Amino acid sequence: MNLTVAGATSLFVAFAAHEISVFGIHGYGIIGLANCPPSLCPQMAAVLTGLAAKSIGAGLALGLLGALLPMGPARLRAAATLWAVQYLWGLVGIASAYRSNFGTTWRWWEPMVELLWRPVLTPALLIVGLGMFLGVDRLLARQPRRTGS
Repeated sequence: MNLTVAGATSLFVAFAAHEISVFGIHGYGIIGLANCPPSLCPQMAAVLTGLAAKSIGAGLALGLLGALLPMGPARLRAAATLWAVQYLWGLVGIASAYRSNFGTTWRWWEPMVELLWRPVLTPALLIVGLGMFLGVDRLLARQPRRTGS
């Protein structure tokens, strides 16, 4: 359960920070690019809902990993690796959602490289998000377990 909550929360924050840092927030939606007319640009609520859904799904995968592996360094390494893979793969999916606004001739990886990859921002948010994930997991592990009466 800890990995589910920590994973979903930290991935949502990292995804939202990345997308907003790259595209910005404008009155008509989140995409602030000239070749994305307001009628086609996703609204902020739709974008955040999509990011939440992606984060919850990734959190469930992390929770499953946590249920299968016992506490210890191997579990922590596996969870951190899975988080990083889900973050990068999630960016591929996020960028692909904008394929129709920028051209449909891109190969599967090109929207992420063209739209979201930033040499400093992407690795920095990966590191910060991973730190948040591990910190929330550690914080939740320290909470006393409630027993039913």
